[in-house]
Amino acid sequence: MSLGQKIRDFRKERGITLTELAGQLKISPSYLSAVEREIRKPSIPMLKRISEALNVSVSYLVGDTDDTVTGEKLRFMRESRGLSLQDLAEISELPVSLLEKFENGQATPDLEDLKKLSEALNVTLRYFLDQTDRPDSLGYRLRKLRQKQGLTVAALAEKAGVSPGLLSQIENGQTTPLLDTLEKIARVLNTSVSYFLMKQEDVEDLLATLNSDILETLGDPNVQAVLRAVRDFNASEIKYILNFIQFFKQNRHLL
Repeated sequence: MSLGQKIRDFRKERGITLTELAGQLKISPSYLSAVEREIRKPSIPMLKRISEALNVSVSYLVGDTDDTVTGEKLRFMRESRGLSLQDLAEISELPVSLLEKFENGQATPDLEDLKKLSEALNVTLRYFLDQTDRPDSLGYRLRKLRQKQGLTVAALAEKAGVSPGLLSQIENGQTTPLLDTLEKIARVLNTSVSYFLMKQEDVEDLLATLNSDILETLGDPNVQAVLRAVRDFNASEIKYILNFIQFFKQNRHLL
């Protein structure tokens, strides 16, 4: 399915007219119509505005999706409904082999497939299409950090004392955890709660408050290597390392 077709189909699925969407985007209906008919290509900033207005990720519109995210959402919802692949295939009228590819991230369902799956699983189409894979979303950050540390959903859930189902819902953007739940998860992953909650604008504001000397220091590859090496340390371990560095500086002339 082409970019223009996706934009048109998602717009209609949301019950938005061409004129209404053009008004939201502050562009002419004729321009939007040309985009939908593949006569014109939108700029990247315009594509981002369209994705925000339709509440669907840019990556899905352009076909550069993380298929594993869609597959995880599909598997989670199927299993939560107590359905086997064969059951879902019968209800959705999609082949079992295709469903397996979707769940394994080997294929991307098109809009018609997603509609069938949404109806079969009794969820809205937005469950699959909402922008839950944005780099600044809580679920995205949680999944990436968990995977980076080599933990499965079940392993992290056990360590944090939460259910695997709840953890999957958080990662997939289906629910927002309570603060105490997020604190438990953060402790297991050796990070702070603010890591999950800080928005990109907050990061930019923080950087803007730093003077040039600090920014230059943070830009040093050696400093970055040290920070990466100690990022998982607790306060007492950091104190030990700092004491060791001080000792080394005072005695390196003996080497």
